[in-house]
Amino acid sequence: MQAIIESMTKIQAYAAAQQTSEVVVRWEPEVDSTNARLLLEPWHHAGPERADGVSAICLLADHQSAGRGRHRKRWHDEPGACLLMSLLIDRNKAAWPEGLAGFSLACAAAVAQRLESQACLLSAKANSKLWLKWPNDLVRLTQEKGLSKLAGILIETRQHAGQSRLVIGLGVNLLLPQMPSADPQALPADALFSVGDSVAHLLDRDWRMALAKYVSQDLLQCWIDFERHGLAAFTSLIETRDVLRDRRLLVQDEGQEDWFEALGQGIDDRGYLRILSQRSGRLPSLETIHQGSVRLLSR
Repeated sequence: MQAIIESMTKIQAYAAAQQTSEVVVRWEPEVDSTNARLLLEPWHHAGPERADGVSAICLLADHQSAGRGRHRKRWHDEPGACLLMSLLIDRNKAAWPEGLAGFSLACAAAVAQRLESQACLLSAKANSKLWLKWPNDLVRLTQEKGLSKLAGILIETRQHAGQSRLVIGLGVNLLLPQMPSADPQALPADALFSVGDSVAHLLDRDWRMALAKYVSQDLLQCWIDFERHGLAAFTSLIETRDVLRDRRLLVQDEGQEDWFEALGQGIDDRGYLRILSQRSGRLPSLETIHQGSVRLLSR
């Protein structure tokens, strides 16, 4: 327990040092959606601005009354049991770098590294690898449960008068939700810690604020690297965590009802999912999926 308390102290000391950092961090007890709130920020308010014309604000909340994910799905949370945050990045230019669709995977890789490091600091039980599930989820993979979802990322963009705005929304289950998802197609939920972990009672607002500061810095640096070097800067990180690669999949194209079988072939340089499929009796061919849904067919 003493080691855990010392680790907590280090995390919070880092957070205090970041008060003057490149990211302004705010906290609110409840919002409709951290993404929605930051998207409505006045364009003239940019927070501390960097020399390269980028500024960042992080909003952290205990609870979201209308949290959302992809396809306008609701993100349900239990107050205090999740890390709920969004990072706003404003830029003094309108054009986006190529391959923006793949940026969510770069973010997911950065968040996976951070969550693993913080979990290991606090809990000897937090020893399972975090994987990326295209296009924007952090998952675990076990023989008992198959895939289970730990976190989701939602990226939204806006443009205005020669400026551009990127908002990265992140929801992480710190503890397992008590209520199951109402979506029968959703992956079962997972959590960074279990209720039995000795650290569960330490996951208070101060700890979540400190973690949000860490993650905000990671995501801001992730964006800087992405804008300079593209998705290629994250290729190795994504490949080592790609849970769909070389596995049998069920794939559904965006807007279609039918599912078809395929073999995962990794992520291309645009962030699209590559699959080897054999539709309608044709010879196997390599395809890329830009938008759609994917399930793991077998473990």
